[in-house]
Amino acid sequence: MNKCKKIITFERKGERVMSKGKVRTVLGDIDPKEMGYTLSHEHILTNPQGMGSKVEDDHKLNSLEKAIEMCKIFKAAGGGTLIEATPKTWGRNTPGMVIASQESGVHVVACTGYICEEHGTMKQDVAGKSIDEVAEGFIHDVTVGMDGTSVKAGWIKAGTAYNYISEAEEKVIRAGARAAEETGACLHFHTGIGTMGLEIIEILEDEKFDLSRVIIAHVDRFPDYWYHKKMLQKGVSLIYDGPGKAKYYPDSMRVELIKNIIHDGFADQLMLSNDMGRRSHHTVYGYGPGFNFIKEKFIPRLLEEGVAQSDIDKFMIYNPARMYAMVK
Repeated sequence: MNKCKKIITFERKGERVMSKGKVRTVLGDIDPKEMGYTLSHEHILTNPQGMGSKVEDDHKLNSLEKAIEMCKIFKAAGGGTLIEATPKTWGRNTPGMVIASQESGVHVVACTGYICEEHGTMKQDVAGKSIDEVAEGFIHDVTVGMDGTSVKAGWIKAGTAYNYISEAEEKVIRAGARAAEETGACLHFHTGIGTMGLEIIEILEDEKFDLSRVIIAHVDRFPDYWYHKKMLQKGVSLIYDGPGKAKYYPDSMRVELIKNIIHDGFADQLMLSNDMGRRSHHTVYGYGPGFNFIKEKFIPRLLEEGVAQSDIDKFMIYNPARMYAMVK
């Protein structure tokens, strides 16, 4: 990794918490301590492209008015920052994110990259390009601007299928690592039903990428703590983004996973979010549970079941501030 890192600190109940550089939002760079309570993998505006799965209307969060409303509801409940996980081929709406952030006062951190080959046009986009050519596109989004604007991405997204990694996905993983190395942005992964995390790590190790700058999401869809611990031992951070989604697993399972993580000393490597990428996830579209579920329902449960507020603060404030800060 590039060793030229600007280190800043902020206070956490008497502690000095190390962070590296600024967080790049759609309205400009901010100090990490300005992020506040953060959901680390969310969607406010989407319009899926391509011929893959999940292009039905339920995945189209294409109302700017509702995006503004959902952000205002989040802000009113004490929300500070939304990490927006919609890349270009999933219908990234750069001007819309700017307006939603301006109107609501919520910090929005956008991404460049791809979800996975199945969702969008990854395969077509990277065909015939070298790894470095793909990386250059990511670097442009982070350092120059996205979609013909001067609005910059704040992190790099890559992803893998359920139980395998395609050739195009591996190319994007390697390109993402090289772009993250160049820009100082973190590298954050979609995983198909939580699988292939260890295989992603193997590719990144081959690229000699700093695993402390890696986030692997959706892994609570594969609730095997042995598997999670193996990833944590490598130094990556995980996102559990399924609380409230009872169709997958009950939240009792997630509570036990979180307790195991804390017990084994990995609380600095976990973040919580809801990955609400469907209309049927959002109260503003007439459904639920909405962005405030974790704050209003899941965190009270964690406290009731013996999880310390100091660990919850790590998951929701301090770990996101560290991970989404640029290291250059």
